[in-house]
Amino acid sequence: MAPDASGIPTYTTPDEVSGDYREMLIRLLTRQLWAETATAEVFGRSISAAPSWREKYMAAEFAFEEAQHSQMLVDVLDDLGEDSQAIVDSRPDAAMFWHLDLTNWIHIAVFNFTVDRGGSQQIIEYQKSSYRPWAEKMDVVLADEEEHYDNGVENLRQFSKNPDQFAEFQSVFNELLPNAVKRCFGRPEGADNEFCLAHGLKRVSTEGVINRYLEEMSEFMAETGLKFPSFDEFDKLNAQLLPSTRDIIAKLQ
Repeated sequence: MAPDASGIPTYTTPDEVSGDYREMLIRLLTRQLWAETATAEVFGRSISAAPSWREKYMAAEFAFEEAQHSQMLVDVLDDLGEDSQAIVDSRPDAAMFWHLDLTNWIHIAVFNFTVDRGGSQQIIEYQKSSYRPWAEKMDVVLADEEEHYDNGVENLRQFSKNPDQFAEFQSVFNELLPNAVKRCFGRPEGADNEFCLAHGLKRVSTEGVINRYLEEMSEFMAETGLKFPSFDEFDKLNAQLLPSTRDIIAKLQ
């Protein structure tokens, strides 16, 4: 164990972590493993829904990469002495987890645009985590997620050219984004957020990460005419939004 440049201790082996730090680390790893495994299943099951060979090929490639990401987290959790299979088994079904119809290609396209970048914004923080065995695996994961998100932006642009399909894209986005904000980021304030910042499990507040995510997304939305869901859609899922986040969403409603 040695401090980083900010004076926060960093950990290089499972034996070095214990107590509240270990408990929070397991919680964060669990949340990421749920998201990665659920995403792998979404892409795997979306192969049948994809309308072209190119999209089927990419769905298969993305499913494989998400499975690799999941295995990296399994390895970290197993090294910590956790039962990774039990953690995966405790996760809701992938369609329920992300609020998707996995037989509908527009649902998959909205998912690709919305969720992959949410995951990337979290991974940017995990790359700098004070638990180094986790952080060091995130470079590969982030590079893959960037490619997935580029495909999501391409899908958005394609759907925006067809008014009927774009109207459905907007409708699905209205339901999926609030769930993605809740699933990807959790509550934006509270003791857990402060603990993670104080111990280097992340370096930017949850509020800051959510805002960074929505600001980046809004650039592509403004280009195509996609709007953020109403605040009622977020409230339905109890997805907490701080005033700064509401200001960003209000600009594109």
